[in-house]
Formats: sequence, C-alpha cells, structure tokens
Amino acid sequence: MLLDDEEARRLEVRPVAVVGLGAFAATFQSLASLFAIMPRDTGAAFVIVSESREAMDIGALLQSLNEGPGPEALMAEDCQRLEADRIYLAPIGATVTFGEDGGLRLADAPEKPGSRGTVDTFLISLAEQQRQGAVAIILRASPEAGSIGVARMKACGGFVVAEIEPGQEHIETGEPAGPAGMADLHAELADIPRHLAAHISHLSDLDLARETSRVIEDGESRLPAISTILRNRTGHDFHGYKSNTFLRRIQRRMHVLRIDDLDAYVARLRNDQEEAQDLFQDLLIGVTQFFRDPAEYGILEREVIPDLVAGRTMVDTLRVWVLGCATGEEAYSLAMLLREAMMRLDTPPHVQIFATDIDARALAVARTGRYPQTIEKDISPERLARWFVKEGGTYAIHKDLREMCIFSSHNVIKDAPFSRIDLVSCRNLLIYLNSDIQDRVIPLFHFSLRPGGYLFLGPAENVTRHANLFQPLDRKHRIFRRLHTANRVLPEFPLSARAEPRRMGEALAPVRAFPNGTLGKRAERLVERYAPAYIVVDSDYQVLNFSGRTGPFLDPSSGVANLNLLNLVHRDLRLDLRATLLRVATDRRPARVVSLRMGGEDEARRVGLTVEPLAETPQEAMNFVVVFHDYGPEASGDPDEAARDPAILRDEHVARLEGELRVTKDRLQATIEELESTNEELKSSNEEYQSINEEMQSANEELETSKEELQSVNEELQTVNGELALRVGELSRANSDLKNLLESTQIATLFLDNNLQVKSFTPSMSELFHLIDNDLGRPITHIASRVPYPEMADDLRRVLRTLTTVEREIGLEGRNRYLVRVLPYRSVDNFIAGAVLTFLDITSTTRAQEALRASEERARLATSAARIVTWHLDVPTRGFTHSEGFEQIFGFPPPRTLGAMLGFVHPEDRDALARAFDGATERDEPLDTEARLTVNGKELWVRFSGARSGDHLLGVFQDVDDRRRAQGQQYLLMAELQHRVKNILTVVRSITRRSLDGAENLDDLRRQLGGRIDALSRTQGVLANRGVEGVRLEELVRDELAASQDGAKPVEVEGPGIVLKEKAAEVFALALHELTTNAVKYGALSPNGGRLSVRWWITNTQQGPRLALEWLEQGVAMPTRPPARSGFGRRLIERGLPYDLDAATSFEFRQDGVRSTVELPIGPRVILEDAAQERSMAGEPDR
Repeated sequence: MLLDDEEARRLEVRPVAVVGLGAFAATFQSLASLFAIMPRDTGAAFVIVSESREAMDIGALLQSLNEGPGPEALMAEDCQRLEADRIYLAPIGATVTFGEDGGLRLADAPEKPGSRGTVDTFLISLAEQQRQGAVAIILRASPEAGSIGVARMKACGGFVVAEIEPGQEHIETGEPAGPAGMADLHAELADIPRHLAAHISHLSDLDLARETSRVIEDGESRLPAISTILRNRTGHDFHGYKSNTFLRRIQRRMHVLRIDDLDAYVARLRNDQEEAQDLFQDLLIGVTQFFRDPAEYGILEREVIPDLVAGRTMVDTLRVWVLGCATGEEAYSLAMLLREAMMRLDTPPHVQIFATDIDARALAVARTGRYPQTIEKDISPERLARWFVKEGGTYAIHKDLREMCIFSSHNVIKDAPFSRIDLVSCRNLLIYLNSDIQDRVIPLFHFSLRPGGYLFLGPAENVTRHANLFQPLDRKHRIFRRLHTANRVLPEFPLSARAEPRRMGEALAPVRAFPNGTLGKRAERLVERYAPAYIVVDSDYQVLNFSGRTGPFLDPSSGVANLNLLNLVHRDLRLDLRATLLRVATDRRPARVVSLRMGGEDEARRVGLTVEPLAETPQEAMNFVVVFHDYGPEASGDPDEAARDPAILRDEHVARLEGELRVTKDRLQATIEELESTNEELKSSNEEYQSINEEMQSANEELETSKEELQSVNEELQTVNGELALRVGELSRANSDLKNLLESTQIATLFLDNNLQVKSFTPSMSELFHLIDNDLGRPITHIASRVPYPEMADDLRRVLRTLTTVEREIGLEGRNRYLVRVLPYRSVDNFIAGAVLTFLDITSTTRAQEALRASEERARLATSAARIVTWHLDVPTRGFTHSEGFEQIFGFPPPRTLGAMLGFVHPEDRDALARAFDGATERDEPLDTEARLTVNGKELWVRFSGARSGDHLLGVFQDVDDRRRAQGQQYLLMAELQHRVKNILTVVRSITRRSLDGAENLDDLRRQLGGRIDALSRTQGVLANRGVEGVRLEELVRDELAASQDGAKPVEVEGPGIVLKEKAAEVFALALHELTTNAVKYGALSPNGGRLSVRWWITNTQQGPRLALEWLEQGVAMPTRPPARSGFGRRLIERGLPYDLDAATSFEFRQDGVRSTVELPIGPRVILEDAAQERSMAGEPDR
C-alpha cells in the first residue's frame, strides 16, 4: 500500500512537459526576468543547462530565481526525477542527458565549460525522451549554440519558442538560420509564459497516440491538396514527399498551432502565407555535419577519390554534384578530401563542386562558410589548422575550398540536372521521397554521371531496383559506380509526382456511374465484339491508338520496329491504303474502298477500308481514323457453280477481271500522281536547297568576317582580362593589407549604411556585439550589445545629419573601457554612404592614467604627510617655483626668487644658507643643509636639499621641525629613564629588605630574593617588548605558573582579555609570584597538593566596571590553625595592592585550601583588551 501511495504521488507531480533553456553570461538577466513572471503552477519542469565561455555565478542565478515569485529553483543532481513546477539548474561544466527512466543524468563535460555543445547534447536527449512533451526556450541574448538540438527537437515533435525584441513581429527572412530562426513561435519575453501555459494546457488535454493515428488515417487524402498549396505558395513541389514523414510534420504544426482538425489546418494553410512558409521550413529540417559517417568518407578517400583524380591534368575538370547540401558541411568535407588528393599530384585538375539545396537560408550560411567552435569534435586538429581560419569564436572556411564550391538553389524534382558529373553525393535525401520519385531519381543520376562515375548515397538508401544502371563498389557504405548501357537511359523529366492539374477547390463534374460495375464492363465487351476494327494515325501515319481486333489486318515488315501504319498493315492493303490516305488528306473528306482481296488463295478474304479525317478545323493538325471492314472469305469451290451456264460464268469472270483491272488502273494512276507530286516536291526542295546553299555560303563569309572580328575582340578581352587580373590581385592584396591592419591594430570596426544596417565588420566586433556573418543587412539597433552604449543610435543619426565626428568613452567601472569614434562613411567620390564606428580598447590606458593619478595622489599625500615641498630654481634668473602645499606647510606664500626666500631665513642661518646655494649653483656641489625660517615670530626648522641639472637646480624643502624638537625630547627621555631606573632600584631595595626580614637563613634569603627579582625582571622584559601596549593578564598568569612548576599539574586559567599597564603589571607579577611560590611549597602545586584555578571576570558597580580575580586552591591538607604571622606575599596582597592600585583584596585559609581575591577598577592601568588595542592604535601613552 505504501508503494502504491508513492507511485500515486510521483504520478501527481510528474510534469506535463519539460522545458529546456541554455544559461549564458549574457542571458543571466533574461532568465531572472522570465521566471519572475512565470506562474508557479504551469505543470512543467524547467531544466537550465550552462554553456558559457564567460565567467558565470550559477549560485547567484539560483539565489535570484528563488527570490522571485516563480517556481522553486534547486541544483540538479544525478539520477534525479523531475517534478512539475520546479526549476533544475545544472552545475557549471556538467553534461545533462535523460536516462531510460526519465531521470536526469549528470556527467563531467569532456572539455572545459563552454567549449562543446552542452546545450545541443541536452536538447537532443530531451527531444528523444519527451517527444511532444519537450519544449525549448531560446532567449534573445543567447549565442548560436543549440541549433542541432533545436533541429532534433522539431524532428521529434517538440515545441520551440524564441524571444524577439519588443515590437518585432517575427524574425525576418534572411536572418541567421540559428536556433531562433528555426523556432515555431516568436514572442516577446513578457508573452512567453502565456504561450507556454496555453501549449501545456493543450498538451495535457490531448491524446497524442489517438491524434497521431487519426492524422495518419485522414491525412493521406489531404496530402495532394496540401502539396498543391505549398507548390503555389513556395514554388516547391512536395507531391513526391514520403507520406509518413509529411504527415508527422503536419501533425507537429497542428500541435504547435493547437489545431485538432485536419481540415481546419488545411484551411489555415490555404489562407496563411506565413504558415505555408513555416511548414515548408519544417519539411526542410536537415541535420548535417562535417564528415558525417567517417567510415564512408574513409572509403571515399582511399578508393574513390584516387581513381577520380588519376590521369587527369590541369586541362581536365573534375565535377562533383552534392544534393541537399544544407549549410555546406558535406560539400566542404568532399572539398577537403579532393584538395588533399590534389596536393599529391604534379598537375592537379580543376575541381568544381556543385552544392544544391532548396533552402535559401541554409545556402546563405553555406556561402558564408563560417561555423561555430562545435565543429572541433567532427574535424581533426590538422584539418582545422589547414582548412579553417579562426576568427573570434568561429571557424571560417579557407579561401581555396570556398572557391571550389558553387552553391545554388536547385530542386532535383523539377529543375534540370547537371551533366558530365564525376561524383554524385546524395546522402539522406532519397529517404524523404516516396518510392515512385526514388525510382525516377536514380535514372536521373545515371544520366548526369559520366561513364564510370560514382554515386554516394546515405546509409538507408539503395539502388536495388536499378541494378542494370549501377554496380556496387561498396554495398555496405552505399558507394556505387555507373554502368554502361546499350541504349542511353533518358530519365523522365520533370520528376514531379503526377498530381491533378486542376486548381484547389475546383470540383469535378458529376459523372453518373453504372449502378452495377459488371454491367458496364459487359456492355464494353459487346461493343468491342460487334464494332469494326480501327486505327487512329497522325499526319505522318504514326499510330496513335489501336482498337482491340486489328490483328488480322496487320502484317509488320521486318527490320527496326516502328509504329508507321504503312509498315504495319497487311501488304495486300498498303497500296490502296496509301492512295486513300493521300486522297483524304487532299480532299479533307472521308473515302472508302470496298472489295479488296487480302491473303493467299487458300485464305483469301474480301476487305473494305474507310478513312475519315479527324480534324474539325483547317488549322488543326490532321489525324485519320482507318476502319477495316471484313466481308468474310472469298467465295470458291461453290458446289452449284459447276451447274451454272458457262457463258454466265465467263461474263462474271470478265467482269471480275475488268474490276481488278480498273482497281489496278486506279492504283497506277494514284501512284503516277503521287510520283508527280513527289517530283514536284523534290524540284521545289532542290530549289530551296540551292537557295539555302547560297545563303549558307553568304553566311559562311559573314561568319569568317565575324570570326576575325571575334579574334580581335578576344585579343582585346585577353588584354582587358590581364589588366583585370592585375587589378583583382591588387584589390586582393589591398583587402589583405586592410584586414591585417584592422586585426593588428585591434580596433573593432563596424560599417553601416544610411539606414543604420550592417554592411561589414571586423572579427573583434563580435566581442562587443552579438554579431555573426548572417547579420549583414540587419539594423544595428536590433543587435544586442555586450557593452553599455545607449547613446549609439543618437550618435549615428547626429553624424549622418551633421557629418561631424563624435567621440565618447564607454564601459563599466572596473571592466573594459572603450573609446568610441563615430565618423561619416565617405566613398571615393566623396559620397556619404553611411557611418563607421570604431571601438578602441583603452582599458590599459585608462588603468595607466588611473594608476598615474593614484601615484600622483600618493606622492602628494606622502609629501604632505612628510611635510615636503619640491622646488625648482632657474640659475640664470634666480627664479623660484614650488609644488603645491608650500603655504599650508610653512605658513607663508611661496617666494618667487631666491632672494625673497632668504629673507624668511633666521639671520643667524642666512649667510650659511646663501653660501650653500652659491656652492650648488656655481660649483655643482650638492645642497644639503638645515636652517630656521622665521614666520610670524615663530621659528621653523627646514632642511634644504637639491642638486644642479644644467641651468636648473632641483630639490626639496622638508619640514624637520619635529625632528629637531624630538632631539630635545630625547634629552627629557634620558632623564625620565634615569628616574625610572632609580624607582626600580628602590623597589629592589624594598624587596631585599622585606626578604631579609622574613628569611630564616642565607639559602632561604637567596631563594626568596632571586624568585622575586626574577618575577620583576620577567614583567619588565614583557613591558619592554610591548611598549605602550601593556601585558595581557592571562599571559602574566601563565608565565608565572610556568616559571614556578614543571607543568605536571593542570591549572584552570580562565577570564576575559585584560591588559595591565606598567605599574599594575609589576605589582600583579609580584603578587602572583608569592601566591605561586606558596602553592608550590605548601598548597595545590606541591607534590601532595590538590587543584588550582585562577579565574577573573568583570563586574559592574555604581563606581563603574571592576576587575575581579580569584585564586582558589582546593584539595590541600591544611593545618588546623592558620599561621600566626603574615608573610611577604600576604602583606603584599593585603597592603601593597590596595595602596598601588586602589584594589580591594582578601586572603583566607579554608579547610581544604586557600582563597584569595583581588578587585580593582577598570581604568588607565587596567583595561579591557579591545579598548587596549584601540588605544594602542591611537598611540595614547601610558598614564
């Protein structure tokens, strides 16, 4: 029961659709904005996969998504099952796919993040796993990654939405065929959630299996109508497209448009031009890549191409035809193989590769020859380096390969084929055509190929039905060779499927059928049985139609077969039939011949002929119908004939002979007339031929003259071609120089026309704008910028209006900075043809300027802090100049001459300073002296330093008044030090005296006195090292404990940070020493002792905060009675601390130990550690 509940819960949260998005540094804000308006209950799961070559904080993106009102966001994990209304973020550098159970599969990418098709891999897996439930959202700021994945998603029935700019209705035709160009729906960012919700709602209400079955069942009858609409709308005929594939594409479009009825979709298609284009683009989806199926290309490289180039020289041409080339990868792959083979030849032939397709957008990409970095996985590094040029984030085809390929729009079904081809590559195109069209395309390839030419097909295609046309060279890899045939095969052309020619919506005329089909067939058989035999011929007597029973009247002549009736008819009827046909052709009236004898004596029959013209008007071509009348066998051997009168028989015989003679005369007369007519025609023809001969002789003379003129023109053309070749070479070199100049200067340059549309740009512009080659012709305002430049459009319009130059600095603080110059574009004839934008990276210059300003500021601050002023003395004029801050430092305006400067010097020092300046200016002696300046009755010591350089003396004024005063303070400090030494000696004397009073003998005196002086020495050593910082109480306690015992017994030391100044430290150190000494001898630190704890804390009283310290010994065997007299340590605690530090102390003996407390005010000598640090940093002296 628990499992059922878990399964029910999983089904409840299973998403209706899975939405895939690519995360890039440029899309960070777009993602946050999209999910900020996304409802929480869409029923979909969202998966975001990162493919960014720029630094991107995925954690910041996760936090941003969760701060909004949209679905909950979390990091994706391996083997994780997706739930509805959640966002899953893949880690940076992870490849995301789907397992068979529908869960996510995460793996480390084989390359660094952003270098491979991570988004493509995810979208392909999403499409194959979710099918119609897969959705992809392409954001406007996304790069061109994801094209292959989007193509696969559309092939599997998924749904693709692309963001467009506000106000833009759709992506224009001719824009790049990237992932956004292949989208099913284009919408603004704010409208995407609404469209997504409608799509998911339609998806959840739809029974996909039932819909697919219904579309396939009902769609067959609609395909001719749909194909006709497409032909009328796009000019391309899809009557021969494979029906299942065609219907799947139609079903996908119905799914995208949320149309359930096929007839409704046909109506939409008929009335919506854009939908016809969208369906057309769906039918053209072609996934291609370089060297697809490497094994097949290996066979081509090893066996086919060497045979093609063998024996060819520079005068030969090798012609290749690539059908369905899409974006050109296959054509360029063959070009690489051919070019590499030609490099091994001494005299390579000229190669032409005709690459054709019906997709204009794909051909535009192929002609550009620029591909993303993802091709690195398909092409070896050697070929990448040899045949591609790296430009920014793309690879451009080498010029040699590009010149070999000719890309053109061509429809193999309706356009004339190429001829004299050596290799035809038609891979994965035939699989989309029905069997009838395939059977007619294969002979077309045979017609196009030269004898011995090769045919290269896809892995699912074959020529099995045309084994007489092609011989398999490698059946497994679908490579075939053209066979020679006795009669040249002329393919049926055009290949368009035989569709009904009538227009859409034109109804057939109603035809009343027999109520029973067999009755009609029976009536036809009866008509055929009793109707006479007939043959229909044209004006040349070529048979156009036979009736069913003409066999007895035909006796074909031997020789080459033909359909001329005079060669087919029985020889006994030929002469009469020829004469009758001539008479009917002349008179244009029916004619009849009766009672003709046909056959030998034993099988003779009487036959009649009727010939009637079929032309209704004189202008119509003359056709004839020849009707044969069979009168039955000729009468012979009649048993009554012998009984008849011989005279009667003789008369009948004579009459028959006369009839035959008359017929013979008629035949002879017809023959004579025909001969005369023929002679007349021959005479006329002879005269015509003579006239034609004379005309040809005249034409020949004209041709000779024209030939000489053409030779002269040819020579002129050769000269012109030579000049043009030189100019083309110069232009090519100039273009190369310009390209190298622009690339070497690293100046990003953009050329625009007067409508602000992109004309050209340098590769480095791609770092500043999301520009690709297919953006040529697009307005620059429609292209997203990577750097903030909101004034660009206004600057461009102002330059075009005023023809001035605009300069400004753009960029973000802390990132790259650019100097933008906008100039009018002037042609060679001084015509304004647009504008030019240049972006100069001044990041290093800006940083250097900032560093210089910072350095100058630091120097200014340093000289100001050190109270230094730089000066410059012009030796000939004795003029003085100074740096800033002179008056602030010295208190009077800077003097302009050396004499004026000496006027401020103290009279006692003036002469010495004047002599020092004379030595520096006259004898190049270094200037370094000190003198007093008198300002407002005050004396100020200044150091004068400088050295001569030519006619100039450069140096500094430094305020050394503090140093001079410090020297005076030094004497005071020496006196203070002597005083302190005297005080310490006084303390030592006091310690000595008290020790003498309490010592029992000399050894005891030495031990007590030495310990107390050591404690005092340790404290003085710490104070000497710390200076004004003081000594930490904890350090003082631990040092004293460490000096008095070996550390075998643990001691609990605990308390806040307290700093003791000099006097407090000395007194505390002596008190701690006495307590420690007693504990080692008698108390807790003795061999038989107990436990010792030293704790202190801060208490708040009305008089302010106070430090409370407790010394507690426990577990000590104490005497029953306390000592009768107080020792030095107890007197120091009870009397010395209160006297020196204003402390409150106590000392008591307990049954198991000793407890002593000290409480003294927090103040200048005893301070909290944080306050001590602040005072130390402030440089406050000890009070």
